[in-house]
Amino acid sequence: MLHTITEAIALTGKSRRTIYNHCDQGRLSYSIGPDGRRYFDTAELIRVYGPLHAVAHRESPESAQVCTPEIAHPDGPLTEATALRLIAAIERLVEIEEKKLLLLEHKPGSRPELNAPTTSNQGSEPEAGQNKRKKAENFADLLSVLDGN
Repeated sequence: MLHTITEAIALTGKSRRTIYNHCDQGRLSYSIGPDGRRYFDTAELIRVYGPLHAVAHRESPESAQVCTPEIAHPDGPLTEATALRLIAAIERLVEIEEKKLLLLEHKPGSRPELNAPTTSNQGSEPEAGQNKRKKAENFADLLSVLDGN
């Protein structure tokens, strides 16, 4: 009878690495199945490792994730309590994002130190040849100053 590596581990009590090492060293022979996996003959396992451990075979294998609750499955039912918790969490996230947007939002005139006149020309008339600067109201005004308009 042929056994997979998992079955060989259970039958021999050896680790996966030990079995692979013995295969690589030539101590344990195996055959390659059509699926590309290694298969071990029962007689070969007995020859190399001695008497095998008795393994109880299950009629129906259990699910790999027995502790995962049904609600975690994407196709599972969504209870009202879970839906309400999800809604509350989403509403909280929206509040946080709105606060972030308010911090990023530019509001003209919100920083008076940028709009205040400079103290060097305060109270004096502009000299001949100097243009009186217009207070920048938006980004386009700032660009026009750079262009020389």
